[in-house]
Amino acid sequence: MKALFVLILAAAIGYVAYEWGWPFINEGMKFTKHVPKEEPKKEVLVVEAPKPKPQPKPEPKPEPVPEMKPEPKPEPAPEMPKVAMPAEPAPDPTGFVPPVFPPVDQLTQNWAVIPASFFTQPKQVTIKKDLDITMKIGAGSSKASFKTGGKVFVMGQNGRNLIIGSAPGSPMRGEVAMDDTDFQDVFTAAYEQIKVVRIEQARKAHEYQLAAADRAKNAPAAGGKGAAGGGANAKPEKDKDGTYPILIASMKAGEVTEVKPDNIKSWGDVNQEKIDGNDYWTINVKYETQTMFGKFETEAQARIKNGKVDKWVYTGSGEVVP
Repeated sequence: MKALFVLILAAAIGYVAYEWGWPFINEGMKFTKHVPKEEPKKEVLVVEAPKPKPQPKPEPKPEPVPEMKPEPKPEPAPEMPKVAMPAEPAPDPTGFVPPVFPPVDQLTQNWAVIPASFFTQPKQVTIKKDLDITMKIGAGSSKASFKTGGKVFVMGQNGRNLIIGSAPGSPMRGEVAMDDTDFQDVFTAAYEQIKVVRIEQARKAHEYQLAAADRAKNAPAAGGKGAAGGGANAKPEKDKDGTYPILIASMKAGEVTEVKPDNIKSWGDVNQEKIDGNDYWTINVKYETQTMFGKFETEAQARIKNGKVDKWVYTGSGEVVP
């Protein structure tokens, strides 16, 4: 305990001596307090970074071209079943060549000119839609309503219109557009029918000529027993212009009306034939006859007996020519 007190006292005396006595000692001895030596400042070399070179402006990137999608290919049409084309008819072994008829569009000039002879007898047609048609008789007129499917009779043509009546003998007349009726179908069907008839007539005429040629081969010589060419039944003479006076005389006498000198296209040769038990001189002529579809070429035969024309017949059917 005593030692602790001594120690504390010594520390106190030392502290007072340092605080009060040291300045005097320091002033006299020129002691200085130790000041730590400042280290010289290091110069920092500032190096300026080189200015960046101006970079060239990047070229603008081309705008992306929108991708073109290929157009969808049209789906191939389904294959139609192959239809066997009809084979061309074999040539007729007899040498028959059917007559050629113009197409209906050509015959009618695209329906602008219907042969006037077609309207000789009124033709019934069907109305395709409801129509109100002005019907005239003399100076008077009235409206007539026709329903789809109604029937009228065609009396003539006015351009693309048809002149119609409600009945064949009706004096009233009106006009309706051709396209508003089935007139073209009616005309075409009739034309196809007459073509079939004419071809068959031509075929029969050809067959008749072949048969006539065979008969001529087997006929007795002119002037012989049973021959057609003796005395009053002498062979008809042909004039210098190619006509036959005996046939001209028959036409002028009115023995035939359909065959006329000015509508004959060709005059055939004289043949000697035995037909239905009779001996004849025969002469075929080709001529134009008027039909509802215009003029067509046909053939007739004059059968001559005892120095005169006994009859005129169609070479195809053998029917008498009016």
